[in-house]
Amino acid sequence: MISLAFVVTCVLVLIAPGPSLAVMLTQSLRSGRAGGLATVAGNTMGLAVWATASAFGLTALVRTSEIAFVVLKVAGAVYLCWLGIQSLRRSRHEPAPLATAEDTGRPSPMASLRAGFMTNVTNPKAAVLYLALLPQFLPPDGNPLLDTFVLAGVQMALSASYYTLLVLAIGLARRVLSRPVVRRWLDRVSGLVLVGLGIRMVTLSRAAL
Repeated sequence: MISLAFVVTCVLVLIAPGPSLAVMLTQSLRSGRAGGLATVAGNTMGLAVWATASAFGLTALVRTSEIAFVVLKVAGAVYLCWLGIQSLRRSRHEPAPLATAEDTGRPSPMASLRAGFMTNVTNPKAAVLYLALLPQFLPPDGNPLLDTFVLAGVQMALSASYYTLLVLAIGLARRVLSRPVVRRWLDRVSGLVLVGLGIRMVTLSRAAL
């Protein structure tokens, strides 16, 4: 049932830059490997929500209801802009030397998990992805509910693996990336990217998402 075409499609969707990737990088740089992995877990939990909604047909509401779609889109955009503004505010202050989460003001793993979850669960692109992608690969003579969960499980496993590798790679380079000057510029760039993604989410039409 799991075709090569499905796996390739999932990988192509994963490597396309988007809100989840931006938040993943931001949290990894701010709070290290633990924060990055917590963000991966939160992102996967968000995917699980959309997978369940897709299996029971709830994402059709987002696709067909203009009000539901707009509300979700605005909520996601506001959250991304809020994260971006927080990064821009941090870039105006001298970063403290890396020591403990308490000394540096780094978010706790729970905060990183929440950031990953909220970014994903308020992203209408995720809803449309599950509604548009999964049905194309369902076998005609299978159990739609069970098969949807199987395909979603594969997609979530690929997503978690990909983002975990990114977090580990960032961890290896974190000694350089955690220098005060570099951290300020990273906060500025990530803040602008997150705000830009939030604005883009609001301005894009449903067809573009």
